[in-house]
Amino acid sequence: MEKHYYLVATPESLIVSHLSPFEFGNYMAVGTKKNLRAQSVFFEIDPNKVELPDHYVNQKLIPYENGEPKRSVYLSIYRVFETVPLEALLKLYLVTDDGKVLEISDSEYQPAKKKDIHLYQQYNPFSTMVASKLSPPEFIKFLTDISKPVSVPKLFFVELQLNDLANDPLLPIKNLPYRNPAHLRECLIKLHQSDERRTKTVLRVRQSELPYRTIENGFFIGENEHYKFYPFPDQHALESTYFSWWRSALEQHF
Repeated sequence: MEKHYYLVATPESLIVSHLSPFEFGNYMAVGTKKNLRAQSVFFEIDPNKVELPDHYVNQKLIPYENGEPKRSVYLSIYRVFETVPLEALLKLYLVTDDGKVLEISDSEYQPAKKKDIHLYQQYNPFSTMVASKLSPPEFIKFLTDISKPVSVPKLFFVELQLNDLANDPLLPIKNLPYRNPAHLRECLIKLHQSDERRTKTVLRVRQSELPYRTIENGFFIGENEHYKFYPFPDQHALESTYFSWWRSALEQHF
């Protein structure tokens, strides 16, 4: 059986599995008996570009006695993202809470329009939601500058929609499904009015799963001036090519 290596963000872990990415994503979301309901976000990684405990893998990744593939063997659960080089990252997978899997390849980042303020939901190494005047590449460089007392070795996050609030925080919030919209607006106003401040914390800890429909352009992972961008499909592609996944992403399952 094939071996697949996965860098999982929810929760942070490095896992080896016999399952292909789509099978693995379904397993992570709903389990083997469909008793779970949880989003999952993960990368497949190139094992040739990462230091791995091969002896342990060969010892533990063994099919079950009935011939079923081994679904998961955990190789690490602590500070995994910072030890996996960017060049080892292959495709990114977004899984809905009922096990539908979307595959995304990395691409060159080209900002679509000028924004005064961005909204970022971080996944690793912490789960803070932050408003910032910095573009995604600038935000990465800012937070991974190890010459500063407050920094991280690597950053993984997604940019979220602000719509018209990105340039005028006094405009109507409309259909943005964020918790406590009055607090969000207050944070944006304070950031907008300050010449010196470049970031403002909106939520210290992510309190629920990410509504995929709030994604603005995609996911970013990087360190210093080096990063990878995984673009979220546009509305036309979501409603045609990825309709099954998108329909699942818009529903709340119980």
